Amino acid sequence: MQPPLTPMIDVTFQLLLFFLLATTFRQAEGQIPAALPQRSGAAALDQTIVRPIRIAIRPAAEGGAAFFLDDAPLPLRDAPALHRELLARRQAYGSDEVPVAIQPRWDVPWQYVVEADNQAHRAGFKSIGIVSVP
Repeated sequence: MQPPLTPMIDVTFQLLLFFLLATTFRQAEGQIPAALPQRSGAAALDQTIVRPIRIAIRPAAEGGAAFFLDDAPLPLRDAPALHRELLARRQAYGSDEVPVAIQPRWDVPWQYVVEADNQAHRAGFKSIGIVSVP
């Protein structure tokens, strides 16, 4: 006894026709259009790397918090002193594009982190971020 082959051949051709008609042809993946910078050679090397201004916030012994700019040995105790120092740094750099990184310790109340952010905005910096301390 032999099974009938005609229905199996018909189903095979129907599946072949289905897959041919249902297939959509597109470009290969991995081709992302991009524009490369125009500067090259010595002109590209003229760019200077600017270190961010780091504001470390630590709890003060008498309560509150102390602000340390770039790991300075003496802390700034209040927001106006922080603002004056940030304004002096902005004028020294001559640009408001210098990044400011605020690094609070885990036990500092959040209000002092917000105060440091406010003073950095008030001093005119545009790129301000909060960085976690390991």
